[in-house]
Amino acid sequence: MKNIILGITGSIAAYKTCDIINRLKKKGYNVICVITEEAEEFITPLTLETLSGNKVYKDMFKLPDKRDTIHVSLAKKADLIVISPATANIIAKLASGICDDLLTSVVISSKSPVLIAPAMNDNMYKHKITQKNIQELKKIGYKFIDPTVGHLACGYVGVGHLADLNQIIKRIEKALK
Repeated sequence: MKNIILGITGSIAAYKTCDIINRLKKKGYNVICVITEEAEEFITPLTLETLSGNKVYKDMFKLPDKRDTIHVSLAKKADLIVISPATANIIAKLASGICDDLLTSVVISSKSPVLIAPAMNDNMYKHKITQKNIQELKKIGYKFIDPTVGHLACGYVGVGHLADLNQIIKRIEKALK
């Protein structure tokens, strides 16, 4: 069984993670969720734990069940790391090598492929800094599932809408082959 570390960040699109988990579980994948503090404003660890059937990880400094560093043990388990939804903040931190939370520490500690599905306001997505950060991550082999044009939480229609879930699932399966 393939292990997918699913990183969830503070975007309104975090609720779509429930459907992603359900679809992946039905296909026989083991989904382990790592959430940021900001993600908890949109979705609860209880929901994610119930759907994934696994403990949800969020605190880098919580003592593990057995003597092992959490970010390294999660990084070793990963056949694939998926960040969906990915905010401009998480993309910037990864591009800069900042590891100030569990998710960024897991990603930087892992040798597994990384697949990122951005979701944010269109101005944030199109901003030169965000685009530069995306290009930097692509240079080191991270893959992106581009957002689509759609209704955004700010009330506008623009690019930044999380990619279609069918496309996300297809890209995950392709990355695991």
